[in-house]
Amino acid sequence: MHKFKRRGGVISTDLSADEVGMLESLLHELIDLIGEGTGEAGSAGDADDPFAAWAEELADDQPVEPPDDPVLRRLLPDAYPDDPKASAEFRRFTDRTLRRKKITDAEVALGHLAATEGGRQDLRIPVEEVDSWLRVLTSLRLAVAGRLGITDNVTADEIASIPEDDPRSFLVSVYDWLGFAQETLVLAL
Repeated sequence: MHKFKRRGGVISTDLSADEVGMLESLLHELIDLIGEGTGEAGSAGDADDPFAAWAEELADDQPVEPPDDPVLRRLLPDAYPDDPKASAEFRRFTDRTLRRKKITDAEVALGHLAATEGGRQDLRIPVEEVDSWLRVLTSLRLAVAGRLGITDNVTADEIASIPEDDPRSFLVSVYDWLGFAQETLVLAL
């Protein structure tokens, strides 16, 4: 992958077949993880009828507890970390919408990746859809960081210095690659 470049209303880069495959795999895993237990996996819900979605959300009057998975806790954080009851109540009104938004962003990215024909064509992102890419790259990076145990700059530095024969080294390279993609995408704006 080279740096993203902007030409008019499109930001583009070239991706190898391996990079396309890796991103597609990560995005599918993200969709499955975010949609787990919600009926949202693989689908952004009925975006054409927001009133039906609101009615469904309001019909459920039970607070929503934070997820058990540490990666999901990073992707869907508590609004009030010091007040679990308020966080659960807030989550009741926001959890489904946030999950749907993250799934929709991943689906936008998957659509653009499909258009590369496995890396044979450049990845082309219309400027008006770059925000979806930035959000999904952030989500992917947070997910990988969660699996690596990166919680702050100190743990990030520790993980960055692991030897190449460490089983986590490939995941560290994915984390770094996602950071490069994020940075060059922002700079291309």
